[in-house]
Amino acid sequence: MRKKINVSGVAALTLLMTTMALIPSPSSAEASSVSSVVANTYIGDAGTMVESFDIAVDDISKYDRLQASDFDITGNYNGYPLNEAGEIVQNDYTNDGIELSIKDQMIHMKVESFRYPGGNLAPFAVKSSTYPELSFTKDNVTKVNTRTVDDFKSSSFTASNGATLPYRFKETSSTEPQPLVVWLHGGGEFGTDNTKQLTENRGATVWTESGQDTSVLAVQYPQNYGWAIYNNPVELSQMQAYFTLQYELIQQLVDEGKVDPQRIYLVGVSSGGGGALRFMMQYPDLFAGSIVIAAKDAVADYKGSVEPFKQALQSLTNVPIWLIHAENDPTTDSRTTKLSYQALTELGSTQVKETLYSDEWMKEQHLYDKMLHWSWVPALNNAEVIDWLFDQSRSNSVANSKLAADKMVTRAQLADALAHVLKLSESTSTTPFVDIVSSDMTKPIQQVVAQGLMKGTTSNTFAPDEQVTRAQLATVVSNWSKITKPSLEVKHAKISTDVPQQHWAYSSIVDVLQMGLMENDTTNQFHPAQLVIGQEVNDLLSQM
Repeated sequence: MRKKINVSGVAALTLLMTTMALIPSPSSAEASSVSSVVANTYIGDAGTMVESFDIAVDDISKYDRLQASDFDITGNYNGYPLNEAGEIVQNDYTNDGIELSIKDQMIHMKVESFRYPGGNLAPFAVKSSTYPELSFTKDNVTKVNTRTVDDFKSSSFTASNGATLPYRFKETSSTEPQPLVVWLHGGGEFGTDNTKQLTENRGATVWTESGQDTSVLAVQYPQNYGWAIYNNPVELSQMQAYFTLQYELIQQLVDEGKVDPQRIYLVGVSSGGGGALRFMMQYPDLFAGSIVIAAKDAVADYKGSVEPFKQALQSLTNVPIWLIHAENDPTTDSRTTKLSYQALTELGSTQVKETLYSDEWMKEQHLYDKMLHWSWVPALNNAEVIDWLFDQSRSNSVANSKLAADKMVTRAQLADALAHVLKLSESTSTTPFVDIVSSDMTKPIQQVVAQGLMKGTTSNTFAPDEQVTRAQLATVVSNWSKITKPSLEVKHAKISTDVPQQHWAYSSIVDVLQMGLMENDTTNQFHPAQLVIGQEVNDLLSQM
């Protein structure tokens, strides 16, 4: 049994005043023997948890008979604020788990870990009727140590677009570049203290505490974005500006030799989960893998069809993504996750995973009512999820870049695959194409055009949704060969019977036939107008 506190209004105020009255003022003669109280904490599933206190005293000889039974702790509980009926409760421990040890002038008090500094109904209080001067509350704590969090350095970063954000960075101790986890916090951690994004759940701390040798980056956003941000151009523009900031910061860390560019991971929960999908849409070639938990509706309308999701997420078919949600999340609708998964699988992704937690399973984790939103708790306690993330790497670019084998390939998809596999650099120039202004493929299209691999269909259009023919594919490959000059054996290929010298792609088709990158059929025909499918492009990219 646990001590149960369930009070409100005047009763709660009376209890709090009574509790405080039992704790002597630091100005009293007795309290003067205590010089400091240090709380030693860590980040648990429900936030900051305290596991011990260090009480420094002026004269330790006064406490030669001190024992655990001299103390009682109130306001200590496991941090889970709701019972099965959805009521706010605070079930105090019946066994405080106090263990004492004394060294020099210090009393070390180990306790059953509890939410620091208490709960919604009452703060914690350590009381001793035998030694009243050793009683204390949060107000008497002079320092708080927090495991792992204290290893994060605090700073801020201003991007080339003028945006500025505070961030915390935990750097690996390794002298070699190591993975980087980019953590996107949820809606409860917005602000400017540059701390809450680390302390409200295990999203920033779990990685190194699980034994991974990795750096961790966690910015803090000043305010949350609204629902359906895809219909709010002002908020969406601000979100994209913040992602540009993080991209530039990540590139700086890579340039400094701190981060392995092949193993950059993205993890987000709730608002950060929706943000993670948006971040990847903006920079589809940046991340080796992502865990998206309880995603907010940042992509498209979850009350509609899968088609807008397919349009928005088409650049992410090569990114390993694990989507996780509670089936009946009361805060962020799980249909965002379901439709994202459906869209990616229908687009041909073999890299996407989906986990949906049932109400019964969440209940077994003591997550009830509004806490059904807390699907990050079981997700981040699952070693399989963490191990999966760190198994991902962009070093095998071709394997992670496969287009749907039996689907026709659009010009935008070809541009995206080329940018990904060839690891094209960022383009600083803009293109004149009016039909890609609102496209999520704008970046890879700009990259392939800047490199001279593809051109527009007219002076101001790219036709991103137009399907690619074999002649167009041959032209792209020929352009690539002229730029990179690959060491391929030049073959004496037979001229295609269906490609006259007057054909606009004649020279390009001859090039790819001579390099052996494309072939005629058994009747020596090339079929220049035939639409290509994903398998043909995949096979070709594997040779480039």
